[in-house]
Amino acid sequence: MKTLKTCLVILIAFAVSCSKTENVTPPPPVAPTFGDFTIPSKEFGDAAFKITAPKSTSDGAITYTSSNPKVAVISDETITVKGSGTSVITAHQAATKAFLADSVKTTFTVGLSSPSLTDFTIADKKVGDAVFTLINPKSKSTGAFTFKSYNQAVAKVSGNKVTIVGAGRGSIVAVQAATANFKADSITANFTVTGLKPTLGPLTLPAKKVGEPAFIITNPTSNSTGLFTYKSSNTAVAYVTGNMVTIKTAGTTEITAIQAATATYSSDSTKATLTVTTGPIAPTLYNFVFPEKRVGDAPFTITAPGSTSAGAFTYTSSSTNVATISGNSITIKAKGQTTITATQAAIGSYTSGKITAVLTVEDRAVTGTVTDVDGNVYKTITIGTQTWMIENLKVTHYNDGTAIPNVTDDDTWKGLVTGAYCNYKNDASIAATYGKLYNWYAVTNSKKLAPKGFHIPTDAEWTILYNYLGGERSVGDKLREVGTAHWSASVYETNSTLFTALPGGGRTFDKYSGVFTQLTSDAYFWSTTANGTLNAWYMDLYVKGYFERHDSPKYYGYSVRCIKD
Repeated sequence: MKTLKTCLVILIAFAVSCSKTENVTPPPPVAPTFGDFTIPSKEFGDAAFKITAPKSTSDGAITYTSSNPKVAVISDETITVKGSGTSVITAHQAATKAFLADSVKTTFTVGLSSPSLTDFTIADKKVGDAVFTLINPKSKSTGAFTFKSYNQAVAKVSGNKVTIVGAGRGSIVAVQAATANFKADSITANFTVTGLKPTLGPLTLPAKKVGEPAFIITNPTSNSTGLFTYKSSNTAVAYVTGNMVTIKTAGTTEITAIQAATATYSSDSTKATLTVTTGPIAPTLYNFVFPEKRVGDAPFTITAPGSTSAGAFTYTSSSTNVATISGNSITIKAKGQTTITATQAAIGSYTSGKITAVLTVEDRAVTGTVTDVDGNVYKTITIGTQTWMIENLKVTHYNDGTAIPNVTDDDTWKGLVTGAYCNYKNDASIAATYGKLYNWYAVTNSKKLAPKGFHIPTDAEWTILYNYLGGERSVGDKLREVGTAHWSASVYETNSTLFTALPGGGRTFDKYSGVFTQLTSDAYFWSTTANGTLNAWYMDLYVKGYFERHDSPKYYGYSVRCIKD
């Protein structure tokens, strides 16, 4: 019985032991393995977007943080761009039973945005229009705008103010500066500046007959300097080559004179009818003019008029008290005016013809001399109530003996606000004939540039001379030296005042660099009168005899004529 109990105990114990589960220790959690974690670059202003979660061997929940909330902020898995720059974006993965918590980082870059400039336009303008203000283009950025003109000969910009300079195609660029979030950018506006309408005189054409030789058209008068071209509406009657008309047959044709545009004036045209008939031919007489003379001038030979006929000329004077004629020689007798008549004899198929011109004789001019501080002696002439030097100034010292700097470098010259002089093309041999070129600061220096007893004229004093000569732009022919010894061309100049203007040219500047320009073509003379802070008035005597008032920057280099105190 004892043995049976013992066996039961052992059996029960074994059964109990076999019913219990064995205890196994799980493995420790490990760090997850992440795949690539990247966020594409954006620009300021881009829309919010969702992050693409990095791949991971763990399935733990992922959250995100931004190191620079000024660049990007994160809500759940959405990034909102706040500004340009960089931010480190961290993906945090929570722990699980099998994986530890861990994180991975990537750099998120936000670039500057384009400001998207729009609505920058400039209406077409005309020469003479008032200064106008530019309106900033529309932009997403708050960057400051600056403006620049690509064609300074058409328009100039100061700040946001535009000044029309001449006719042509204008182009102004608006440049917006970069900001913390926007790139710099620019936009260009193009516009057209049309010139003033020129004032054209009539086109006059003489009646012609079949058989007459080709003739030259006389340009209509105009306040523009644009070149003239011509065309014929009926080339069977007459055709035009350049400004020469060739007669073909009887009939009529309309001749059109077309004047080209200039920086100041637009193109324009005028017309006239040319009538060609048959029968006896009257000569066409032209170009019969006399320079003004003075009492005491030597006898001179008459220049015969131009004519389509080869007939001989004879001459008469309406007032022999003023001038007498012997053959083709005129002798001056006294102050006054006389009408000289040129009579052409008939010859061949041409009839006789006549043309007249007025000869004006003035009193002999009062002349003298003046000497500058360097010892240069200048001749003088009295014109009306004024006495002028008849040579361009060439002094190199102020009246107190202080040397005037001779500046040869363009950049140095342009930056000056003090007096300086130069020789044209820095060549002293040119200055020996045409005088020195001075900036306006030398002209107005308190140490005085002009010889003692003289001064540089004001704008008002130039105007007195201009009005005395007739008050028209064409009066320059009375001031410029006669002939082509120093001028590039001869037109109708008389130098009747004996002012003897010489074309010393100038030292000017375009948008790139300084240039010496217009020697033998223009005489530029300073006045002491400023036109605003940057410019001053001067007179320009052009080779064609035009005498005009303009203004230019004070740092330009021009000739100087002096007037008696």
